[in-house]
Amino acid sequence: MIQADKAQRAFEDIFSLINSGQFEHAEKRCKSYLEGSPDDINVLGLLGVVLLRIGKITDAKPILERTIRLEPKFAKPHEDLGTLCLYEGNPERAVQYFEEAIRLDGSQAGAYAGLAKALARLGEHEAANEAEKRHLELSPIAQALAKASKLLAAGQTAKAEEVCDSISKQHPANTNILRMQASIATKDGRHIIAEGLLKRIIKLSPYNDRPYADLGRFLGERDRYPEGVDVLKQAVALEPSVVTSQQMLADFLSIVGQSSDALEIYDAVLGLDPDYSPALVGRGHMLRILGRWDEAIISYESAIAARPDFGQAWWSLASLRNYRFSTEQIDEMRAQVNSASEDDNAMVSFHFALARACEDDSDFDGAWQHYVLGNSLKREAIQYDPVKIEMSHDKIVDFFTTEFLELNNSQASDGPAPIFIVGMPRSGSTLLEQILASHSQVEGAAELPYLAMLAETLGSHRSGGKRYPGVLADMTAEQLTALGKSYIYHSKRNRPENLPRFTDKRPANFSHIGLIHLALPNAKIIDVRRHPLDACVGNYRQLFAKGKNHAYDLYECAEYYQEYVRLMAHWDEVLPGRVLKVQYEDVVADIEGQTRRMLEYCELPWEDACLNYYETSRPVNTASSDQVREPIFDDAVGYWKNFESELAEVKEALAYLL
Repeated sequence: MIQADKAQRAFEDIFSLINSGQFEHAEKRCKSYLEGSPDDINVLGLLGVVLLRIGKITDAKPILERTIRLEPKFAKPHEDLGTLCLYEGNPERAVQYFEEAIRLDGSQAGAYAGLAKALARLGEHEAANEAEKRHLELSPIAQALAKASKLLAAGQTAKAEEVCDSISKQHPANTNILRMQASIATKDGRHIIAEGLLKRIIKLSPYNDRPYADLGRFLGERDRYPEGVDVLKQAVALEPSVVTSQQMLADFLSIVGQSSDALEIYDAVLGLDPDYSPALVGRGHMLRILGRWDEAIISYESAIAARPDFGQAWWSLASLRNYRFSTEQIDEMRAQVNSASEDDNAMVSFHFALARACEDDSDFDGAWQHYVLGNSLKREAIQYDPVKIEMSHDKIVDFFTTEFLELNNSQASDGPAPIFIVGMPRSGSTLLEQILASHSQVEGAAELPYLAMLAETLGSHRSGGKRYPGVLADMTAEQLTALGKSYIYHSKRNRPENLPRFTDKRPANFSHIGLIHLALPNAKIIDVRRHPLDACVGNYRQLFAKGKNHAYDLYECAEYYQEYVRLMAHWDEVLPGRVLKVQYEDVVADIEGQTRRMLEYCELPWEDACLNYYETSRPVNTASSDQVREPIFDDAVGYWKNFESELAEVKEALAYLL
């Protein structure tokens, strides 16, 4: 009786440690108890679970197998061996263990959950759905999480959090509960809390690929792609067969400018699934960035052959400068638009692609109709508040006064210095970057997210509640210098050549010129300006990969242009001479003269290679990647006139700028 009580107390103690996530302590407690009772199947089973959770798979396997030998009818070790097989990438064997656990004890909700995952990896989705349905029926936690998920989808985050709180007290280390809580916090904009929860899940399940994928996705949504790459590499290392993780890693590598590495991962995805259209399109993008257009077209067309309803592939072809659709292709796109598809994202892509096809035939009225339909669908799907943009800019104008900027500054740091190219999207920034990056001392780094990332995180950990830009008032010169160094550090992976200068052509950095001046005093800033109507129409005609949400309503685009001009006028007032304004149309008319202006401003000697920019071999990851590989052309100047009859409202709004 005493021995039985001792065993029960030990079991409860160890179980409590596991439930609270104290796996190392639980391991020590198990081993200590087993020294005196080596055949206690309950504690042996718990030791197997603990070893599995902390990644000691090699040690866990013989413990679980021994537990089964001692008690063949013990269901839980079979379930745990099934989980172990999933970690080892053996879903076939995992299915056998999970099914045996269910045969021994049909009430094992965890066994059904594991079986669902194993069957899904084998492509047996119908059977996987049935197993997941049974898991939901048996698990009170799963039922509560399903309820919370519905509440979250309905936008009722407070109620969803209440549901999670009701079960998390009894199960503080349950990763499914923590994952739901992270989703709720993300939805509420409590990003620091969400990130902490996602990292805790990784600590609790360091050898499970999904938590790394979840954190990687979260970081990508915050534009923290370099960190996302590192996390996703861990997810892929743990489970190379998960296509979505591989695809996300390749996408992130593309964004941070590692085109060759991204291409390699896309090829790995296609090795798992040769007809996976997102990977075929991603591969096409990388080939296009690398200047291998013929191969890019083949990849895009392969994506369409695999999935004719995959609108993104059609838009990718349409956005190629010299690609022309055949009559049969246009008929297919029109058939897709007229289908009963409920995939609005695909419909957006088809409308934009058909608009480009109409333009190729000089049918500008038809093109505009498709642009209106595509932009309207896209606008409904995104969140964009022009009032918030205006209010944000008001704060910047009020904060960055002449006096503040004169009294505060950092020390110029040694090492590479950035050349920021700011302005509206589709206004010539890629052309200017290509010209500058053709110089032997300048490296083209494309659009970098780091300045915006630093601005977003400034003050986020401070108790006083001050955020950017107000938090800058409390920073010392040394702290501002450290901020600049942080930007330079993060940019390293985007500039492998480590040349004296590098470009950052993220257009929206025009709102951060005050921050640039304070933290990066040796930076150069070029404002590339395009005719207001060409800029707005150019935005409206472009289906952006991400962001640029002002572009999908023409009047909102005009308002954004006004805000851009207002903010640039402010910088010219408080920082006279700090920014070089370059008019796109002037570059087209006199490329040598404008190039000399830019090089002189950047304190760089003249090099003829800058005029032959189209001969420069470098990855170009923007919508203008085709154009900058050709000599300069003027057919984009005044392109708005093709749609003049549709622009009355916008012309009125921008009249003072025309």
